[in-house]
Amino acid sequence: MPPRFACITCGSEEQLTGSQCGTCRLTERLRDVLADEGGGIHPGLATLYDHLLTARDPRAVVRWLRKEPVGVTLRAMSADELPISHSTLDAPPLSPRVRYLRRMLISAGTLPTIDVLLNDLENHAAAFIASLSTEHGAVIAQYFHWELLRKIRQRSANRAMTPSSYSIRSTELRKIAHFLAWLDANGLSLPSLDQTSVDRFFARHHSQVAVGTFLNWAIRQSLTSPVKIPGRKPARPRPPVSDDVIWDKVDQLVDDESVPLGSRLIGLLVLVFAQRISDCVRLCRSDVTDGETMRIALGRTPLTLPSPIAVLLRRHLKELSTRRPYVAGGPDWLFPGATPHHHVSEASVALHLVPHKIHARKIQQARIDHLVQTVPASIVADTLGINIHTAVRHAARTNSRWGNYPELRASPTGE
Repeated sequence: MPPRFACITCGSEEQLTGSQCGTCRLTERLRDVLADEGGGIHPGLATLYDHLLTARDPRAVVRWLRKEPVGVTLRAMSADELPISHSTLDAPPLSPRVRYLRRMLISAGTLPTIDVLLNDLENHAAAFIASLSTEHGAVIAQYFHWELLRKIRQRSANRAMTPSSYSIRSTELRKIAHFLAWLDANGLSLPSLDQTSVDRFFARHHSQVAVGTFLNWAIRQSLTSPVKIPGRKPARPRPPVSDDVIWDKVDQLVDDESVPLGSRLIGLLVLVFAQRISDCVRLCRSDVTDGETMRIALGRTPLTLPSPIAVLLRRHLKELSTRRPYVAGGPDWLFPGATPHHHVSEASVALHLVPHKIHARKIQQARIDHLVQTVPASIVADTLGINIHTAVRHAARTNSRWGNYPELRASPTGE
């Protein structure tokens, strides 16, 4: 007797969605969404079809295809009403859903790889500039394309733009537009700007580094008269983080199961090896080797992981093998995120570490201070992947004597 609850297409009882299993329902939906005029899968979307069928939970993909503008856009592409290109995804308003669709198409090999956030920043800037007056828009467009964007592209040649950088740059444009509006409201303009007006603006508007950078550029371009940009007040020095506090936080993260495992591991790399969260999230599985000991390449020379961290990392790797939403596609990130082709976000990791009062920047600085007192600065830079000038600066500030050079590689804790 056939099972009472089974897929009417293949007979499977797995992941049922109504009368069909998840795989059959997804196959049917994809053939509907991605079909060309002849009824077959559009050749340009064949890689997407194959990629989505590798989903571990086909039901999630079916739900995703129902969302706007995902299904509508893919149907238009398959019907040749819209080109299968990045320009098609540039047309809708920017949104997390459009960004996810773009990353999915990149991950499947349907679209070429691009810096998604940099592309989004260019689209955001174009829309923002178009909303301004002709005079203000022209100045900001010139600044964005010939100064800001040029520098961003130089920095992103080896590393994609981060969400925090995207946020900073988009906010920068808004602050510059606000400054130009302030000039208009006070009967001023860039050509008529004087030192008194500059001082008055900066006295009443705080955190205006973006405006200062813009004015320095405007001076170089002879768009305004030479004025002196008020400097920022030096930040108050933070109290140092003691070694005891750092190791107490290490013990907490090793044992705290309430923190997601990936974030715990990143927090431990911050605490023990003075890493930045932004560098940790970009680690790949190929950076880890596991034999008699587990080693991780943070710099040019791999480091042996202490046993408690190695145990957690082995567990993390085991979980990853069953947790990846798609069997194939995308970089082999050590800490993959929910978005296709992308690692976990820095913001989500930082949020998980906040309850332990682990502030990565502050911890990193303190940890480097501790390490350069027992290891030569060059070795610290080589093994931890930090800039040699940074390590030397820390060594000079702490009057380090190098003391026990072999400890970094010989110590069972990897300190």
